[in-house]
Amino acid sequence: MRALVSAQLTADIRRAIAKTLSWQVDQVASVSAAVPELSDTERAEVVALIVETEPVTEALMVSLPSLEVVAGLRGDPVNVDQAAATRLHVPVIYAPGRNAESVADFTLGLLLATIRNITISHHGMLSGSLTVSDEFPTRHGADVIWSAPGLGVRPYEHFMGPELSSLAVAVVGYGNIGRAVARRLGPLVRALVVVDPMADEDEVRADGFVKLPLYLALREADVVSLHARSATQIIGQAELDRMKPGSYLINTARATVLDYDALARALWSGHLGGAALDVFPEEPLRTSSPLMRAPRLTLTPHIAGASFGVIRHHSRTLLRSLMSLYTGNAWTGIPVANPEVRVGWKGGPLRIGAMADASMAVHDEEDYP
Repeated sequence: MRALVSAQLTADIRRAIAKTLSWQVDQVASVSAAVPELSDTERAEVVALIVETEPVTEALMVSLPSLEVVAGLRGDPVNVDQAAATRLHVPVIYAPGRNAESVADFTLGLLLATIRNITISHHGMLSGSLTVSDEFPTRHGADVIWSAPGLGVRPYEHFMGPELSSLAVAVVGYGNIGRAVARRLGPLVRALVVVDPMADEDEVRADGFVKLPLYLALREADVVSLHARSATQIIGQAELDRMKPGSYLINTARATVLDYDALARALWSGHLGGAALDVFPEEPLRTSSPLMRAPRLTLTPHIAGASFGVIRHHSRTLLRSLMSLYTGNAWTGIPVANPEVRVGWKGGPLRIGAMADASMAVHDEEDYP
């Protein structure tokens, strides 16, 4: 039996999967490109597809007659045709929270970069708007205030921003990432409120925060940080208008939660003090996008989850899930997107000894790769 893997896994987890399940683990650039290259006999040996963002279609799954499991190693396996997998009695496992720490770190970085104009002033240095020609006389050997003829005012004055301890922050979405953001920011800011209709108010209070409805949070917050996984818009023109003048908005969640045209208007009008975006309606972002010209805006290319730790986290989640699937138990606690397929699933239990070997690998501290 074999597994086709296009996701990045740590070396120890790859070895543990191969040993525990007696699978041949084939690392490929793309599972959909690898399958057509296999013979009929080889296709019949494929019992698992392990991907990260690569699409897994119904046609691909149907072409593998012995397929037992698909792993989409992300917080929400939207790249896997889950309806088709369910019809085929193939469980789809995923990795919730795998990038929570990474995105939370990045969000803190974006917040600081935005309120203190770090990336914007860096760009000004590189573009030349904050520098002078080699012929321009400068002073040396003294602590002086930087001047920039092209800017019209001193950068020290132009790029002034608030201190963290003065800010009230609204965290919109209190899942794994929202909670990780709140843990980081809570001790650093003046106040932190949570917006999430699904969050338990007692749990939020126990974490040391206050739960508010969106309309109240927008009125009070100096910074609004979006971490909801909603497929529908949460922040549109009306919500942006309700935000405090001079406040800031950060989106490291999904493009669907934000009206980007309305955001650009709020920046151009001066209503918002700034914004930072890591996700966009179209990716890669087009050079013709209005966002490329909007003022006080920090842009990053969807890299909030790009840490070596993410690979380690989703690798360990994968092994734990496979171990649990193949014990023949009730699948309790396994992140399976379609648990109803347990009835009729064609996978089988493993030897207890092999499971113990795999358990050791979950706690191995070997890092990527």
